[in-house]
Amino acid sequence: TLFRSHGPYRFLVDTGSNVNLIEAGLAKKIGMHPTFQVELASAARKTTVQGSNGNEVAIDSVIAADQRFLFSPPEAIHRISFDIQGVLGDWFLDQFDYMLDLRGKRLEFGKQKRSGTQVALKRINARPVVFTSLGNLALDSGADWVVLYGIKPDIGAFMAELRSISGSQKISLIGGKPLLIEGRKFGGSDALAMPERPEPGVDGLLPLSLFNAVYVCNSEDYVVFE
Repeated sequence: TLFRSHGPYRFLVDTGSNVNLIEAGLAKKIGMHPTFQVELASAARKTTVQGSNGNEVAIDSVIAADQRFLFSPPEAIHRISFDIQGVLGDWFLDQFDYMLDLRGKRLEFGKQKRSGTQVALKRINARPVVFTSLGNLALDSGADWVVLYGIKPDIGAFMAELRSISGSQKISLIGGKPLLIEGRKFGGSDALAMPERPEPGVDGLLPLSLFNAVYVCNSEDYVVFE
């Protein structure tokens, strides 16, 4: 990731984040000044942060102007990985059609013709969401499990930890939840259950790790799962 004449820097691409994030120390180093303040919501909790707008971001030949970034303490970003300095979320990704090759570990920008299961794309709280047999699930390249909101765990259920930029939360593992998209089954039938519903209109998270590749066509509002 390149900011004008600065960088390159190592950033995580996260379809599950509806914002862009940058380490507060790096933002100060390259001359970013806070121009606004917002409440950042995640699956775990909410927190208030400062941010900067009007930034230009480049990945190779792909350039996005007028980008907004929220300032994050390094320890929050390093919960995900110690070697990244920020996150490119949907504030950036929504500007492009793109393909995530999960097996080949590649990100490609631009219009493509893809074969696979095609489903309509909608946006809720600026996040890409598709309708499935488990409800409206937000595309999340950072999730390892299907996460379902508004489901109370059984007493004595196995508990796991859901980590995010804003923190972590204990959730439970449940079975018997097959995932169908346009009638096609993906993955197993296990999911993580969270009692809270942090996002109105969103029923949970859809991990992109279930697929070989995912093509997001923002210009025509559809997704292809392969």
